[in-house]
Amino acid sequence: MRSDIRFSILMLGTVAVFAFAQDPPAPIPAPPAKEPAQEIKPAPVAAPTGAQARFYAEQFRRLRGEIDELKGAHAVQQQQTDKLKTQVNNLRDENRKLNRLLDGNFAKADEVKALQVALKEMDANRLKDRAIVQKALGALGKLIQKVAQQKAAPVEPAARVVAKNFKFNTHKVETGEFLGTIIIAYNRAYKEEGLGTVTQSQVLKANPGLNPNRLLVGQKIKIPLPGEIK
Repeated sequence: MRSDIRFSILMLGTVAVFAFAQDPPAPIPAPPAKEPAQEIKPAPVAAPTGAQARFYAEQFRRLRGEIDELKGAHAVQQQQTDKLKTQVNNLRDENRKLNRLLDGNFAKADEVKALQVALKEMDANRLKDRAIVQKALGALGKLIQKVAQQKAAPVEPAARVVAKNFKFNTHKVETGEFLGTIIIAYNRAYKEEGLGTVTQSQVLKANPGLNPNRLLVGQKIKIPLPGEIK
């Protein structure tokens, strides 16, 4: 059975070879030659009219202005970015310094206990001092009350020395004058004459009973010459 199949296949192959040798296959036709591509030239563009030229120029100026604005905004943004970078670096440096300070400034448990003891002692001393001060104030109040209950002896004013036999000028008090201004005016006149000056105490000695704080209009006051009253 197998030999019959092999024989059939061999016969088919022989027939195919014989047929191919008798009638060779037709050659494949060559593709048609392509015509050379023609160069396409762009159509000439007509020059813009006056209105179009102005429109294009205006658009160009506007675009150029927008570009300049964008450049300026970019420069400002770059400056702000650099400034922020500097601030961030400064904050980092400050943070490092703060961390270094905090590393060595934390109190220990023993130090906290010692501080608590010192505060308790301070508070106790404060209470003691408060009691002492209150006691002293009470004693002082009693002393003041005792002194206030005692009648003070009347103090008589010292007798004013009255000057006698001296040369003087008589001044009549006018409205708005005070003893001090009167003495200043006379001293100015005395200096112009080459004399010295007088004091308020000398004027009071020359005018017994004169109240320097209550002068009356028309009242006459003796103004001694310099050197007449000591």
